Parts: sequence; structure tokens; C-alpha cells
Amino acid sequence: MSSDLKDKAEGIKASISNLSQAESLAHFEDQRKQYEVEYKDFLEHYERDACYLCGKPFSTIGKGNPCLHWLLRRCKFKKKDFPKVFEKYDFYAISAFLRWIAYAESGSKNINNLKEESSDRKIFAITIKWKNIEWTLDCCSNDFAGHAGTKTEFPHWHLQMRIDGQQFINFNDFHIPFSENDQLKISLENDPDSGFMHSFGPGGQGMQERMEQLENNFHEFLENSVSASDPDDGQIHMQSIIQATDGGIPGEKIEEALEMTRTTGKTLAHCFSVVLKSEEGVSMSSIVSPANSVPEIAKRSERKRR
Repeated sequence: MSSDLKDKAEGIKASISNLSQAESLAHFEDQRKQYEVEYKDFLEHYERDACYLCGKPFSTIGKGNPCLHWLLRRCKFKKKDFPKVFEKYDFYAISAFLRWIAYAESGSKNINNLKEESSDRKIFAITIKWKNIEWTLDCCSNDFAGHAGTKTEFPHWHLQMRIDGQQFINFNDFHIPFSENDQLKISLENDPDSGFMHSFGPGGQGMQERMEQLENNFHEFLENSVSASDPDDGQIHMQSIIQATDGGIPGEKIEEALEMTRTTGKTLAHCFSVVLKSEEGVSMSSIVSPANSVPEIAKRSERKRR
């Protein structure tokens, strides 16, 4: 990142630190309202198989007006057309659109941005799934710094696109430049002292954010969760272990929990936690993990320095 951009980042960081709590909350609320309005517009178009950005059906392509819906490949989009897209839209715009598309279909489980499944060298590694398409957005520290002494010594990222499991765009096909706005946001997001937080709005939440919410407020998650009739429809896989004293769990309590699950649709873990709440000598623990239907993050071989 250039020295000018580093100075800008420091200026933004200083401005954030000078905001009062009331000013920060007011700014957050303004952003939330803007996202809600935009996301509502997106969904209204999505339900008609149309793009909220250009207003045209997903099945159309106008070579003179590049649009993000080309990446859905419901039109005659070809790999050679991709530069027209990333020359017009930066990383955050592309990422937000793909996240919203994926979330509209199946929620957070379509967006794998889990840090535990990515290398520490990665600034980001995200695989997003929608219908028969998977996109992986990838950037390591060397990419963000630029490969010095080469034609790609500018800050950049990579994209892979698969259709029905077949390669359509490979990671090494393009070195996609970051915009100045991208670089500032990434720099601030990765500075723990910046006070800067970026959100993709109500339709952009990935599995990382989902698991963090669950960890921070498990009881609320348990209370609001419902069982999926098809495991592939679930976002979270949960296993619970119930331990009781020598007398065990009364059969009527087990039946009560099972009946509660059948009538309410709530998870067995929630129903047992309610039914056994007042039972002495009974404890319950749960192991929570992303569902098996969450796509794996596609791996990219990083460029090795000589």
C-alpha cells in the first residue's frame, strides 16, 4: 500500500477514535438503515430473477454496461469478459453481491469464510456457493503487498469460479487490482486498534460471523434454533451430551422432550434443556460445528519467492 494511502488510513483511524459513543452508534444506525433499504431492493429484484444494480433480467448481458449479475452466468458471460466486471466493480462490491446472492438462496451456510479453515498467511479466503456455481475469493499477504519486481507488483487478489464442479475461471487467470477504497478498508479491518468494523449488511453474514454470534450468545441461539427436516438444509450441526446421576433420566421426561420437538419444531437440545432444567444431578453440554453442507474453501497454491 502506498504511503499516501497509509496516511489516509491513519487519518481515518484518528477520526474514528475521536467519535463519541453516541456518534458511533448514530453512524452505525445510519449504515444499518441504508443496508436494509438496499437489501430490500435487492430481494425484490432477486425474486423476479432480475439484477437490482442494472434492473435487467439475470439472463441478459449488455457488453457496453458490465454488471455483477454476469457472474451468475445465466447470460452468455465468458471468461474473457471478466476484466470488464472488475474494472468497474471493486473487491468489496463484488464480494457483497456474491454474498447477498448466496445468502438469499440458503443463508450463511452458502458463505464459508471460516478463519479456522484458512491459512494464517491469508488476508481472506472465502468460498461462496449459489445453485451450481462456486466462487472463491483469495488473497495472501504477498498478493496485498504486490509481487515486487514483476508485472504484478500492485496490490491484488484472485478469483476462482467453478460451474458444476468444472473450472470456469482459474485463480491464476487474473491478478485483480484492489481499489484505493479496498486497500483502506482491508488495512483498517486488519488493524485491531483502528476501531473500524465493516459489515456486508443483513444478507452478507458468512459462517464465521454465524459461529461468533453462537459463541457469544449460545442460549439465545439454542432458544431460536429449529430442526431441519433435511440435514443439507441446516446451517449448524449440533450434538448434545446429557449426563445424569445413577437414577438416569425419567422416561416421562424423555417423552416430554420428544413431544415438544414434534410439536414446536425446536431442536432436541433446546427441548431437553427446558424439560430437564429443574432436574437435580443432570447436566448437558453441546458440541456445535458448521453443517456438512457448508462448501469447503477451495485451496490456492501461493506463488513462491525465489
